[in-house]
Amino acid sequence: MKYDCNVVKDLLPLYQDNICSSTSKDIVEEHLRECADCKKVAEQMSDGTVEKTLTVEKNHVLEKHRKNVNRKTTTIGIATAGILMIPVIVCLICNIAIGHALDWFFIVLTAMLLVASLIVVPFIVEKDRLVWVVLSATGSLLLLLLTCCIYTRGDWFFVAASGCIFGISCIFSPFVVSFFCRGEKLKNHKAVLTILWDILWLYILLVVCGIFVGGGSLYWEISMTVTTYAIILVCLFVVIIRYGRKNGWIKAGVLVILTGLWIGLSNDVMNLFIGPKTASSLKYVDLSKGFQIENQAVFNANIYFMVIAVSIFVGGILTGIGIGKDKKERKLQQ
Repeated sequence: MKYDCNVVKDLLPLYQDNICSSTSKDIVEEHLRECADCKKVAEQMSDGTVEKTLTVEKNHVLEKHRKNVNRKTTTIGIATAGILMIPVIVCLICNIAIGHALDWFFIVLTAMLLVASLIVVPFIVEKDRLVWVVLSATGSLLLLLLTCCIYTRGDWFFVAASGCIFGISCIFSPFVVSFFCRGEKLKNHKAVLTILWDILWLYILLVVCGIFVGGGSLYWEISMTVTTYAIILVCLFVVIIRYGRKNGWIKAGVLVILTGLWIGLSNDVMNLFIGPKTASSLKYVDLSKGFQIENQAVFNANIYFMVIAVSIFVGGILTGIGIGKDKKERKLQQ
């Protein structure tokens, strides 16, 4: 054979991709007519055998590397957990040595559990680390609060627990809901489920606080009315953004108008459901008096009226832009 096989094999990838020079192409084709081994290699490259082999080898190397990394991180996590056990053991020994009941020992233990959930869990969990950290940290925090409450003989646990869960949910509930919503139908409603979960804990917090402070009828009337009024607006936002079929400009316009109306009418709605009536109401609107703070009722009414007017104006512009874009797209489709 005129050409060395190794030289031809180096040229085969370029030949297969048709990016080699005409001279190299002639060399390869001449050699393939004479060499059965190189011809077999060329055929394997053509039918993807070589590429599949390389892919399998690549995946094998990546999987082996992943297992090595997981093994190291798990070792680090276990070692960290062992270090965190040192103060727990020391407290246990000291607690027993001085003849005390195991009271503040459990506080230290639950505190170390909280630290471990933030430090150790990310090392020993392979998938969905954030979700598992949130769940374990929330559980450890609740145990710590419960232990402290029992130790101090307090009755504030449910107030603190519901407040912590609500605060954590406001930030991390989208990730947790996504983790549990495995089905296709549930995935399409993650936003609604997230909002419903947050609303549930907001009402639980209000109820627990009302019971804790011994709130009378005025507490329940004001807290539930104001909260429900605000929540309805949030729910409308979610429904419009998630399920609205119009373009983003129209959605933005509708939301701006809706927000302005909700804010502008808030005092009148509260006056309708809560007594005694306040002086803030749109019935006192008198733009001829401007925005003089001497007359508080007129000042507030004019401010709320301007909020409504500006929101309708801005929202109308955004909606108009959206309608224009829709018409333009329909013309292009035709």
